[in-house]
Amino acid sequence: MGEIADLDASSLELVGHKIVELIESKDLVHHGLNKDHKPVGHTVDTFSHDFAIVGEYSTEKNYFEETSSAKDKYKFNKIENDINHAIDKAALIPLSKIYLVSSAEEPPSFRGKFNKTDIAVNNSGKIVFLDSRQLAEKIFQFSRDRPQTADFFRFYLPDFSQNLDSYAYYGLVPSLCANHQSEPLFGRALRDHYATGVAVCVLHGLSGSGKTQAAIDFVHSDGERYGNYLWISGDDWGENVPLTAIKRSRGGVEINVAGVFNNTKTLLVIDDLSRPVSIEMFAELKKGISLGGHILVTSQIGDPDSQIHMQVPQLSAEVAYAILGEDRDTTDIDTQAFVEACRFCPLILAVTREVTKMDGVEKQELYREVLKIPQIAQLNDGRSVMEKLLRRLTDQNLQALIKIANSGCSTFDSNFLTKFIGAYPRSSLQKLAIINRSATASALVVHDLICSAVRNKEIDGTELATEVAQYVEKYRGEMVPSVLRQIHFSAKELLCAHKARGKPTLDWLTYALLQLESGDRLGLSPGSHSTPIRPNMSIAELLCVFDLREAHSYTLPGRERPAFYSQCAKEYGEVAEQIDNVEMLVELLHHQGKALRRSDQLEGALDCFRAVLKERPGWHAAYGQIAHAGTQKSASDLVKKEGEAAIRTLIDLILHDGASVPLRVSLASLSRLRSYPSLRTELQNQPEAVKELAEVVAMAALDGFEQFYEGFLAFTSLFAYENGEHPVAIAEIYPDMLAIYPDAVQKRQWPNACEALANVATAAAAAEKMDLADRLNETACAFADALANLDRISPYNLRVVAKTYVGAGRAESAISALAKMSDAEKDHWVLYQQAKAELAIDQPGKALQSAQTSLDLASQDPRAENRLGSYSDLVGQCHEALGNISLSLEATKEALRLTSGEKYRQQLKKRLSQLEMQKAKNDGSISSS
Repeated sequence: MGEIADLDASSLELVGHKIVELIESKDLVHHGLNKDHKPVGHTVDTFSHDFAIVGEYSTEKNYFEETSSAKDKYKFNKIENDINHAIDKAALIPLSKIYLVSSAEEPPSFRGKFNKTDIAVNNSGKIVFLDSRQLAEKIFQFSRDRPQTADFFRFYLPDFSQNLDSYAYYGLVPSLCANHQSEPLFGRALRDHYATGVAVCVLHGLSGSGKTQAAIDFVHSDGERYGNYLWISGDDWGENVPLTAIKRSRGGVEINVAGVFNNTKTLLVIDDLSRPVSIEMFAELKKGISLGGHILVTSQIGDPDSQIHMQVPQLSAEVAYAILGEDRDTTDIDTQAFVEACRFCPLILAVTREVTKMDGVEKQELYREVLKIPQIAQLNDGRSVMEKLLRRLTDQNLQALIKIANSGCSTFDSNFLTKFIGAYPRSSLQKLAIINRSATASALVVHDLICSAVRNKEIDGTELATEVAQYVEKYRGEMVPSVLRQIHFSAKELLCAHKARGKPTLDWLTYALLQLESGDRLGLSPGSHSTPIRPNMSIAELLCVFDLREAHSYTLPGRERPAFYSQCAKEYGEVAEQIDNVEMLVELLHHQGKALRRSDQLEGALDCFRAVLKERPGWHAAYGQIAHAGTQKSASDLVKKEGEAAIRTLIDLILHDGASVPLRVSLASLSRLRSYPSLRTELQNQPEAVKELAEVVAMAALDGFEQFYEGFLAFTSLFAYENGEHPVAIAEIYPDMLAIYPDAVQKRQWPNACEALANVATAAAAAEKMDLADRLNETACAFADALANLDRISPYNLRVVAKTYVGAGRAESAISALAKMSDAEKDHWVLYQQAKAELAIDQPGKALQSAQTSLDLASQDPRAENRLGSYSDLVGQCHEALGNISLSLEATKEALRLTSGEKYRQQLKKRLSQLEMQKAKNDGSISSS
C-alpha cells in the first residue's frame, strides 16, 4: 500500500489501467497519457471499445475527503468531477461501470456518507472504487496467479517485487537480490564442509563477495533437510551475550537461540558477525549438534588455520557472466577482462549490470574505465570500483545514497526511508538493486560495501535522528508498526545523537528512545517522572512524562498504585482546565481517563474518553481504553455497553486496515474480545475476519512485540479450535516462538505465553503436526514450570499450569501443582482442569466429583455460559470411564444441547453415536461377535 500511495500520476494510470483490464478480462483503450507520458484532461483515462466501461485515476491525497461543511449534506468534489466527466464524455452511451481508481486510502466512514449523495443515488450500481488497499489486494492476487502480470507490476513496485520473490521466506530470511544467480559452487562447498563432520562453518570473505546470498541459497536448497531453521543478524548477538538471550536489533524480547537449536535438528544462520569466531563460542549448542544441527556464520573475518572457517569460493566464470547479463560466447576482450577482474565481488557485477541500463551509460566505456584502476583484483575491498560505478548514478540518487551512508544506519523501515530520501530515489535505487529487502518485515537494507564506497564524511546520525523525531511527531507519538520499527533499526544512531546533546531533553527524540526499554532504563532523563505537568509544556515533553510516570507506577507496591493514579488524574484534570491547545487537551484528558480507569473510577474515565473522541474522532487509543473499562469488574451496564461499542469500532478498523492501528492497540483489542461474547461469536463465524486477525498477530510476531503473547493468547483461545490452521501457521512462520523462555519474558506475560503455546500445540496435534506440537508443548511446559514454582499462585495461573501439563501428557505434574491449593479455593476453571488431570491418571471417581462440581459452579457464572457444553461433556467422559454408559449418554446429550460451535457439535454427535452403540451392545441388542 505504501508504494501505491507513492506512485506518480502517470504510473498510477498505467497500473490502474492494467488492473481494470484484468478485472474485466478484456483489452481496454488507454488515452490518459500524451506522447510525453503525461496525464491529459480532454478524455477519460480508460474506456472499453463500446464506451460502456470507463476508468478515471487520481493521486490526490484528499480524494476521499468531504468538501461540504453543511451538516448531513455530504459532498466530494473530486469524485463528483470524475463521475460527471465520465458521463459527459460518454454522451448518449449508457455507462455500465465507472472505475474510480485512487492511490489514497478510503476511510472507513466514506461509503456511508457518499452513498447518501445525489450522484451516488443516480448512478447506483455503476461506480466501482479502487483505493490503495483494494489495488494492493488485486495486484497481489493477479501476480500470484499470473507470472507475466507479476512482471508488469514489478517494474512500478520494486518493494512488492522483492517481497513476491521471497514470499515463502518473507520475514524469515532476507530476500535474494534482484537478478540473483545461484552459484552451485557455494552450495557444494558448504555441503562438503558439513560432510566432514564439522558442524560449524564460518563462511568468510570480502564485503560483497556473496556470503549472505550463499547462505540464503543454502536455506532455500537445503533447508528441508533440517527440522527448523533460524536466521539472526550478527548485530543481534552482542559480545559476551549467551545464545540463550539473543535480542533482535528490530526490537522485542530476548530469544533463546540455544533452546530452539537444541530442541530439534536446526540450521542456524548468523549473518555478518563482525568479531573473530571460534568453536568454543557454540558450546551451548552441543545437544543440537548431536541431533544433526548445523551453524553457518558469514563474516569478513577468517582464520585459515581453523577447521571451522571456509573462504567463500570465487564465482565461476559462467555465473559471473550471468550476473553481469553478458553472453560469454559472444563477448569481447574488454568484457572478458572486466569479468575476470571483478568476479571476486558478485555485488560489483550486479551493480554494474543495473548501472549500464541507465540512460547515457555505455557498457564498454564503463568496463574500460573500471579496468584502468591499478591492481583492481588485488584491492582489499572493492570500494574504489564500487565508488566509480556509483558515481554514474543521477545526482538525485547519489545524494540520497550518500545521505544513507553518512547516517551510519543501513537498515530502514520502508515507509520511513521514503520520507528520509524521497519516493523517487527510493524506488529508483530499489530498481537498481542498490536498496534491497532484509529478513525483517517491511524493512530495506543497503549493503555495507555500497555505504562505505559513497560515504564522504565521518558517520553522523544527527540528521537521521532529527528526521526520526519528525516521523514520530508526524504520527503524534502513535507507535504504529512503521514508527516503532524505525526506532529500533536506528537505535544506536538515535542514542548517540541524544547523548551528544549533553543536557537531557524531553522531546520527540527522547520519546522515541523511551520506546526501546520500559521506563528509563537507558538513563535518558533520570528522575523526570516526577516533573510537574505545566500548561506550557510541549506535546513531546508531556508524552515523555506520561510514559515515565506509567513505568514508575509499576515499581510501586500494588496497594499504593490506586492513590498514585488518582493523584495523577487530579493533576492532569487541573492542568487541562488551564489550556486552549487542543492537542495538549486531548493528551491530558486521555491520560486523565487512563489514570481514573486504573483507580477504578470508571464513570469519570468514560467522560474523559468521550471528550477525547469529540476532539479527535476515531482515535484508536481512546476506543481501546473504553473497551478496557468495559471489562473491569466494577463496570456498570452503561460502561459495558459503551465498551462493546468501542471494541466493535476497533475490530472494524483493524479488519479494514490493520497497519493503520498501533500494534499495541490491535493486540489489546484481541485480548479484550474474550469479554465481549456477542462480538466474539460473530467473528468466530466469519473465516475471512479470522484470517485478517491472524495476519495482525503474525505481524506482531515478526516485529518482536512482547505484547504479542497477549494478542496471541486471545487469538488462540477464541479461534484455535474452529480455525486451528491460523495459529499453527503463525507458529510455523515464527520460530522465535519456540526460542523464548521465561527468563526472557516479563513475569506478568508468563501465563499468556504458556496458555497460547499450549493452545497452538493442541491445534498442531489436531493437524497431525506432531513434531511441532511436541516442540510447542516443551516450550509451554517451561513457562508452566516457572509458574508452578512461584511462592504464590492464583487460581487463574493454576488453571493455565494444569491445562498445559495435561495437554503435554504430564498429568502427574498437573496433580502436583493442583495440590498446592485446597479444593475450596478452586474456581470452576481450575476444577475443570483438575478433572481432566485426574481422568488422565486413571482416577475416574475423583475426576467425576471434580467435573460435576466445576459444572455446578460454572452454571452460576455468566462468563462460562458458552463453555457449559464442554463441562457437561467432561462429566460424560468421567461416567464412561466408570462404565456408566447411560449417564454418559445423558451428559453428552446435554453437552450437545449447550454447544453452538459446529465443529464441536460434530465431535459430540460422533461420540454420542459411539456411546449409543456401546449401550446397545451392553443391552444385548447388538451381537458382540
